[in-house]
Amino acid sequence: MKLHVLKIIFYFSFFLFSHCYYNPVMNSLLNPAETEENNAFLGLLGLSGQPLLITGQIRYANGVAEVGLVLVPGKEFAPQSKSTSSGFVTDAGGRFYIPYQTGDLPFIVYKNGSNLFEITFKVASPTDITYSAYGGGPSLEITGLGTVNPSGVGNFFELVRAYFNPGSEISLHQTNFGSTPITIYLEFNEPPASIEVDATTWNQTHVIFSPAPSSNYYDIAVSGNQIIMEGAEGFTPNTQHTIDFTSNIKSASGKSLTPARYSFYFSL
Repeated sequence: MKLHVLKIIFYFSFFLFSHCYYNPVMNSLLNPAETEENNAFLGLLGLSGQPLLITGQIRYANGVAEVGLVLVPGKEFAPQSKSTSSGFVTDAGGRFYIPYQTGDLPFIVYKNGSNLFEITFKVASPTDITYSAYGGGPSLEITGLGTVNPSGVGNFFELVRAYFNPGSEISLHQTNFGSTPITIYLEFNEPPASIEVDATTWNQTHVIFSPAPSSNYYDIAVSGNQIIMEGAEGFTPNTQHTIDFTSNIKSASGKSLTPARYSFYFSL
């Protein structure tokens, strides 16, 4: 009797495991149903159903976002890096999107068909990405570096440039000037939302100068893709200033601005 029972157990076990792919019990154990929790966990590991993309904004020449740059995989000496037809192009906000993978990822960056600089992204994890650049000069900046899913492509609201115009345009970043920026122009990659707070609140929470001028901007308006701020006076002479453009600035479509910091030296 005992031998008969053991035979039954043996045959049942053999059937169960040898047909586990088709067996609904074993298949549910080996291939659990996809859930939101599983997707979130896999996303943290970079293993979600959607492949991750590495993204960042390239700012060059006094903080101006570089639109239409082409990032081509490889290094200068590599033959495959000579053609820009297979590169990744920066969008209207100067932002690139390249496939995610760990390790060192070298690229040559072209502008109007000419080699502008070389860059290597050092990727340890989706939240640990740094870069080194060759030939970019001191004004090159890569900001907002991180990862997104493909659904996040194009969902960034970016400051493209900030300047004032006392007869000719002067950038508000990495610049030394002696003219007071009484009126400044903030240009974005898409139209900003209308101004719905008073100028004092705006100056305290949206565009923050440090040190602040003695008389801050009192007239703030939207025109196309720009915010125009007028009326400031009393900048501290012979002093380094910073400007923080915060995520409180919104696009007309409801996106929050990617925070940015500019700096300039005011000499008088």
